[in-house]
Amino acid sequence: MRKSKPQSEEFSFEVPDGGQIVVAEGAEADASSGTAASAVRPEDKVPLKEKLCYGAGGLMDGGGVALMSCVMLGFMTKYGGIIPAVASTIMMVAKLWDAVSDPFMGFISDNTRGKWGRRKPYMFFGGIALILALFMLFMPLRDWGVSVSGYTAYIIIMYLVWNTCSTITQVPYTSMASDITPSFKERNNTNTVKLVFTAAASGLAYVIPLVLLEALISEDGYLFFPKISGPVFWIVLCVVFGTLFGGGLILCGLFVKERIKPTAPKQKFNLKRFVKNYIEPYKNRSYRWHIVMYATAFMCMDMISALAVYYATDVWHGYKLFGMDMSSMFIVAPLMVAAVIAFPLARIMMDKKSKAFAFRMGLPFYIAGGIMLAVMDPSWTPPVLVPIVALIMGFGFGGAQMMPWIIFPDTLDVAEMATGARPTGTYSGMMTLARKVAGAFGVGLVGWIMSGAGYITDDSATTYINQPDSALLAIKLVLGISIAVFITIAMIASFKYKVTSKKLERMRYFIDTRKDGGALTPEEEEEREKMVAELYGKVNPNDIVDPSKYDENGNIIENDDIAEFETVESEGIDAVAQTLAEEASALSEEAREDNVFSQSDLYESVSEEAGDADGTVSDDVPSDEQKIEE
Repeated sequence: MRKSKPQSEEFSFEVPDGGQIVVAEGAEADASSGTAASAVRPEDKVPLKEKLCYGAGGLMDGGGVALMSCVMLGFMTKYGGIIPAVASTIMMVAKLWDAVSDPFMGFISDNTRGKWGRRKPYMFFGGIALILALFMLFMPLRDWGVSVSGYTAYIIIMYLVWNTCSTITQVPYTSMASDITPSFKERNNTNTVKLVFTAAASGLAYVIPLVLLEALISEDGYLFFPKISGPVFWIVLCVVFGTLFGGGLILCGLFVKERIKPTAPKQKFNLKRFVKNYIEPYKNRSYRWHIVMYATAFMCMDMISALAVYYATDVWHGYKLFGMDMSSMFIVAPLMVAAVIAFPLARIMMDKKSKAFAFRMGLPFYIAGGIMLAVMDPSWTPPVLVPIVALIMGFGFGGAQMMPWIIFPDTLDVAEMATGARPTGTYSGMMTLARKVAGAFGVGLVGWIMSGAGYITDDSATTYINQPDSALLAIKLVLGISIAVFITIAMIASFKYKVTSKKLERMRYFIDTRKDGGALTPEEEEEREKMVAELYGKVNPNDIVDPSKYDENGNIIENDDIAEFETVESEGIDAVAQTLAEEASALSEEAREDNVFSQSDLYESVSEEAGDADGTVSDDVPSDEQKIEE
């Protein structure tokens, strides 16, 4: 059992070998200190092999969104001949379906029980389905003679299928960010490994598909690619990214452990309760500000990704850089490279300052770079400034890209401290819902504004069309304004997010004490209530659960007395029953004589006979004075 000590003193907890680790107040709060590392229990450690497998699962988490954001709109308009307003509406509808289905998947995952755990089965089998869905989505029907209208109908269906497979895998996977270990230091380290994989996947998914797309739509090919056909684009894209995305999820499903078990009972589906689940995560104040940070930053990134092809190939059409036609690669590649370079700095600032500080520290550069891209005009701007400005934006975006999924488990710690429940799947589902709704709106806005400004498409999709000035201006304005507005909102939200490493350490102490059935001192209880009020807000008593009453599968633990009685060996039961009847008769006669009836004699007799039955005798026998009340 944990020892309760006031916050101003040091506190201790037991380790498996029976010893204790004593940690001074705030010691583990400084995640860069050696004391923090020593405070991680052996069973909470995540081996390097497992971290790598978990990171491999993040290839889809980072690359899947990047792939669809940067190439799907351009693929539908420039290859498929679909007008931008229709193409962006298809993406918006699919993302909305994806968003709506996320909480359903979160509920299903939270209530799954089995030897594989709650998350891993969906990653394994979903990874296989994801590979098939990718091949179906990019099937080159236009090369096979299908009309634009027929292709439009097909792409609607298959994009919905792709997003369904994405939901099946990604909601359980993102929930693993919290379930992989109770140690927030180990979680930070594991999620940092994951972010290396997601960043690498994002870079590959932004650059390779764009190069392939421009080799597909250009008359002379692009870079080292000659002009390629739709089937070549299809095979290369799907083999490369199907292997990365699906294969990574399969590895994660096979080799990663879920160390945090359910703390609430398994629930049956209830529509009314399910609808409430849409609202419940937003009772958590820290979670609300985290969602604002996450949704606005990544909505902005989705819009940049969708606009990159049009900005490079339409606004800068006919201009060359390093002997090559201007390409979206000169925007996306430097941005992603700079973001990856910024990761170590963000990690250091996370330890020294806070995760919110690491999130916002580079955002002013991000805003400045977006405005510069909007105001630069090919008539007076050297083309080399395009990748330089993108590089500046990338340094600013690095922290914003890295931090949200590192912050996410901390919001669950806040919820568990306040209510005792850890609804990881629901929180994860609502997080991805918010991100996808925001992304759907952002991408839809891009297509609608471009079509409204007169952007022209050609059903033949074989030759370049010069766009009107109104369409070119719209592309630049949407790029600059979206970055300035949404990143400013994200920065403001980061100042409202108050969770720090020191507070996380105290939260884990309160949570673990409750799980172990311990009691807090009055001073600690007052401290906990203040933290709940600051970080969570008002708690509904109906939302509070006692995790000590549930086993690792979410089933109610039986009463200890009943469980102890059931351990009596079967051969002693008859003797106990016979003696019980005799004692009951004797005590009834005594009660009639003395007008006193004490149940203590009955319990003594039962305990003595049960002890005889299993060869043990209790030394805790009450005195006669305790038996009889005068």
